[in-house]
Amino acid sequence: MSKTLFLFIDESGNFDFSPGGTKYFILTALSTTDPHSIGSPLLGLRYELLPNYSGGRALEENGYFHASEDDQSVRDAVFPTIMKNGKDMRVDAVIAQKNKANPAFHKQQIELYQKMGEVLLKYILKRASWVSYNHIVLVFSSLFDKKKRGILKQTFKALIKSMSSKTYSLYFHDSKFDLCNQAVDYLGWAIYRKWESSDSRSYILIDKLVKSEFAIFSRGITIYYRYS
Repeated sequence: MSKTLFLFIDESGNFDFSPGGTKYFILTALSTTDPHSIGSPLLGLRYELLPNYSGGRALEENGYFHASEDDQSVRDAVFPTIMKNGKDMRVDAVIAQKNKANPAFHKQQIELYQKMGEVLLKYILKRASWVSYNHIVLVFSSLFDKKKRGILKQTFKALIKSMSSKTYSLYFHDSKFDLCNQAVDYLGWAIYRKWESSDSRSYILIDKLVKSEFAIFSRGITIYYRYS
C-alpha cells in the first residue's frame, strides 16, 4: 500500500554573518511515513507533565515543547519519547559554517537555501530506503517569517520537481499545534548544540536517528571573518 512521506524541516542558527552571529546555520529534516507514531506519544507526555506544573515555566507559559526554552528535566523526558518509535524515522541535517560562506551568500538567502536544500533533499529522496510512497508532504515551522516562506516555497518546489516525480504539498504550520514540528525542533537543537557549542549531551540520545550531517563548506579554506 502506498504511503505519504512527511518531511518536517526546521532551521537553527541565524543569518547574522558577522563575528557576533551564530557560528553555524543548520537545516534539519525529520522524515517519516508515520507521523502519528511521533505526535501521539508527545501529546501523551504533555498531559503527563501538566499536573503540579512538572513541565516547568516554559511549558506552563507556552503550552508546547520548545527545546531551547524547556527545562532540562523536560528535555530528559522528550528525547526518549521521540526515540521510542524511531523505526520509521530518519534525521538529516545540512550544516553551514558561516564564516566559510562566500560573502555572496550573506545577503542572498535564497541562494544559500537552494544550496542547502538541494543537499538535504538529495539525502532524503535519493539515499533513503523507504517503503513505497506516492506523495510528499513538506511541513515547515512557522518560525519562518513571511519573506522566508516565499523563499522556501520557491526553492523547495523547484528542487522536488527536479529530484522526484511524486506529487507534493507544502505547508507552514505553527509549532504550537504540530507535534512533529516540535520533534524536529528538538532534534535540530541537539544537532545544533553539538556543532555550535561542542555540547553532545542531547545529541548522543538521538544519534541513532541521524543518517547524515553534511557540512557544505567543510572543504573551504578561506575564513572571511573570525568569531568573537
